Amino acid sequence: MIISKLTRLTGILLVAGFFYSCGSTKTNIDNLLSENKYDQAITEIDKRLAEDPAQPSLYIQRAKINAALAKDSDPEVRADFYTSAANDFASAIEYQANNTQLSQIDSLRQQYWKFEHNAGLQVSDNEAITDRYQRAKIHFQNAVIIRHDAVSSYKNLAITEFNLGEIDAAIQSLQNGLEFTDEEQAKEMYEYLGYLHLEKGEPDKAANFYEQANADIMDDRNLAFGLINAYIANGNYEKAADILDALVAENPDNANLRNVYGTQLYEITANIMNDLQDAYTANDSVLVEQILFEAEGMGDEAENQLIEAFRRDTSNTDYIESLAVFYNNLSAKYLSLIPVAFEKDHKRLNDKANMLINFAIDYYEKLAEVDPNNSTYNTRLEILRNLKERRNSPSAN
Repeated sequence: MIISKLTRLTGILLVAGFFYSCGSTKTNIDNLLSENKYDQAITEIDKRLAEDPAQPSLYIQRAKINAALAKDSDPEVRADFYTSAANDFASAIEYQANNTQLSQIDSLRQQYWKFEHNAGLQVSDNEAITDRYQRAKIHFQNAVIIRHDAVSSYKNLAITEFNLGEIDAAIQSLQNGLEFTDEEQAKEMYEYLGYLHLEKGEPDKAANFYEQANADIMDDRNLAFGLINAYIANGNYEKAADILDALVAENPDNANLRNVYGTQLYEITANIMNDLQDAYTANDSVLVEQILFEAEGMGDEAENQLIEAFRRDTSNTDYIESLAVFYNNLSAKYLSLIPVAFEKDHKRLNDKANMLINFAIDYYEKLAEVDPNNSTYNTRLEILRNLKERRNSPSAN
């Protein structure tokens, strides 16, 4: 019995010794990290995860190592490190990280994201850095690797890309960020997308995004002006005029609004005049009378808005020029009708054209007084004066 017991004890000691031996051969990861032996630490973690992948703490530890390696590297080569860290955080969550570990992951993500995002802001605001937008772009790209739901980083990334002339990239960045926006953030992103598509020369898409912002345009001037510009660029003058009408009613003393409104009303008038020419050509007397009345009414309203803009700021040459161009162009529209108009309407159309020509001369003279060396003004004035002289000559009658 004594021999038997001794044998069993020896066997137990041998087994215990085996496990102790195996445990002691494992490399201490913390020691490696304290000695900045990151590559060896990652190799050890890789080895342990290969044996048992369900170890959230190791994924977190490896993510921290990659983040440390990223911080020690230049911003333009950090992406791979951050991608590895982000993937490790995702794996830790997949392998049932506990609440403490989940909190740690959130904290680390926020810490790493904030480091890159704030660096991007600092660089982009530093006018002393010649390539500030390119450098800021890299920081914001790194930021969205760490936190793919960081709406502010997508927005700032798009801004830097726009400043670099990369409009398509900026649009894509905003589109990527839209997935993670709340209602208010989405409105802002839609406005940005509307603006970018307008800059790209795509007014249809611009208007669509501005409309998706779904905000009260009376309370959001940026949206209102963006939508107006999109409609104007798309030739949708009626919709632009509808918004301007509301804005002018709310801001009656805003000369600029009235000037833009009057200009759009002229564009509508010009389209009506084209319809009038078609009606004359079709010999439709009823339609002619109807459209002629409409054209005169719309033209009068356009003139009124332009005059009201000028009256509120008589020193602004933009408003003087708007009136000069309006009278010049509308006179040309009336003159173009005469060859196809009914004989009974000739006097009416000629009288209207003559009146508009006189007004055009008056306002181009004002412009020439302000800027006597402006060849455009002087040339146009000479053309109008010659036109008036020819029309008043006996041979013209």
